[in-house]
Amino acid sequence: MRRTSPGFTLVEIMIVVAIIGMIIAIAVPTWVRAREISRATGCQENLVKIEGAVESYAMDHSLVNGAAIPGGWNDLVGTTLYLKKTPKCRGGGLYTNTFTVGLEPVCSYSLPAWLQRDIYLHAVPPK
Repeated sequence: MRRTSPGFTLVEIMIVVAIIGMIIAIAVPTWVRAREISRATGCQENLVKIEGAVESYAMDHSLVNGAAIPGGWNDLVGTTLYLKKTPKCRGGGLYTNTFTVGLEPVCSYSLPAWLQRDIYLHAVPPK
């Protein structure tokens, strides 16, 4: 008479590991793509906030389009309350230090090439 011990066979464990491996192989690229898109979105939101702060500063100090903000970050961040703190790009980019009224601020961050290609391939054509 043969006794069977309770537990899993090697084949059952290998099947479970293979299934977990397939799930991870599907989930990781999606997670990486979502992280990069989140970084780009955060950077874009910071640029909008900086542009709003520049415009508010320009209205308060009667500056016209093309005028530079003399103090840069010092005039926009801190006690003036245009921005409570200096924005930080989540993608590792740097924002411009010189701000001109009427011009959009710039960040050195750009999407990775593989994500730009992916977004281009999945973009909805204009109507």
